[in-house]
Amino acid sequence: MTAFFDKRKNIVRILFYIVGLSIMGLGIALNAISNFGAGPWDAVNIGVSYHLKLSVGICMNIVAVLNLIIGGILNKEFPKITPIITSLVLGLFVDLGFIIFNGISPNTSIMQFILFMISLPVISLGISIYLVSELPNTPLDYFMLAIKSKLNLSLMAGKIVSESSGLIIALLLGGPVGLGSIIIIFTIGPMMQFLHTYSKNIFNKLVNTDFDLANN
Repeated sequence: MTAFFDKRKNIVRILFYIVGLSIMGLGIALNAISNFGAGPWDAVNIGVSYHLKLSVGICMNIVAVLNLIIGGILNKEFPKITPIITSLVLGLFVDLGFIIFNGISPNTSIMQFILFMISLPVISLGISIYLVSELPNTPLDYFMLAIKSKLNLSLMAGKIVSESSGLIIALLLGGPVGLGSIIIIFTIGPMMQFLHTYSKNIFNKLVNTDFDLANN
């Protein structure tokens, strides 16, 4: 029965991983389309591109590697490589989001704000679901969880500290920091904390239900 339980649990983990990343990708695409304000770490990527004269995509990879290195130092372990895989998978879902939302072009500040605010709980939900799977994190979330563990913080506080550090770096680099960046810092963390609790409860319920069925 243990082998059956482990198999079911792994299936649920993979399901949460894929569903979570797909929802997160759609939210990120919607956030970008809103054009209301870049997230702190997106602003860092753009700021790095200003100084290195490289594309934002290349700078995203550079920043991702730095997130892994710093996260590894905080965790006192060799930086993990697997988060890069998750980052690539997330990138595919972001691209899919741009295809799905193709044609949406907010031409007023109110529409931009509405799309921006819709994107925040979508991104938070995606993060909370995929983190429950305990499969490889994105480089940024690996960094965030390292801060959480090092400082013994809640998930919400760890996210706020991570995003705040990104905001400071973006300001130093001259990245496009705006009102949206501030809103992201103080909304995604609390929403993610709230939704993560429910996501974890649903995960445990699905796993335990499968286990109960296996015993009957």
